[in-house]
Amino acid sequence: MFQEIPVSDEHIVAFKVSGRLTDADYQRFLPRLTTLIHKYAPLSVLLELENFRGWDLKAAWDDLRFGKQHDKDFERIAIVGAKPWQKWMTALGRAFLSAEIRYFDRDQLQEAWDWLRGKEEETGRDEEALEVPELQPYAHLLAAVDFSPHSEYAVARAVELARHYDARLSLLHVVEYISYPYYDYDLLMSEAYDFVEEEQQAYDRALERMNGVVAQLDYAKLHHEVLWGEAEQTILSYAEAQKVDLIVLGSHGHHGLARLLGSTASRIVKRAEKDVSVVHLPAE
Repeated sequence: MFQEIPVSDEHIVAFKVSGRLTDADYQRFLPRLTTLIHKYAPLSVLLELENFRGWDLKAAWDDLRFGKQHDKDFERIAIVGAKPWQKWMTALGRAFLSAEIRYFDRDQLQEAWDWLRGKEEETGRDEEALEVPELQPYAHLLAAVDFSPHSEYAVARAVELARHYDARLSLLHVVEYISYPYYDYDLLMSEAYDFVEEEQQAYDRALERMNGVVAQLDYAKLHHEVLWGEAEQTILSYAEAQKVDLIVLGSHGHHGLARLLGSTASRIVKRAEKDVSVVHLPAE
């Protein structure tokens, strides 16, 4: 399955790729990609592989044929994955496309975005030589929503901050995949585990609940998304794609970050290149 990740840059597009890709997946995906090519080419592309299990034979042919037809329409392609065979797949792609293609591990997500945006030259500079930038007001806030009382309180705080800074506010809920066996697969011949109906029901329920949250908020610069994926990686990826400058999270506990060790919130705090605000429910 392909899922588009909204990106604020005009000439960069991003997609999350999961499961085992079929011809039907490509028939839904390629028209959208063709539209983006006609509008913005040459494109730079981020492909984030999550629970990705390869292609069936027809899908592999679709991929190769499209790549040959649009070879000159791509400038840079960043592939973010977590498996050795995915890194090998990236190297193989260089034989068929003239675009620059690079593989990044999941913990190198920020580096992938910097490379697509042409910022990688700055990463080698001496930190002591960098000037401390002038503080800027927040322009785009992201609040993670899991429909718990903690996230409800965090959303209220995010709305308050957004009003103060007259900033955009995005609400994001992540629907995690039903667990697939997570080991290396034969890229073309692995059998599919069909949880499509159950996953779609989970997505539909989440979208309904998110619409309910939004209906209760009175803020003009509000946007919301429900995306598939692992919560930590999806929040970080969306924040970078949308150039968010503050991530707001609810804390599930009353004892600070010590209670968050090992949780999604603490990992985001450690990995985020953005400011992160962890909001606690008031003590009873």
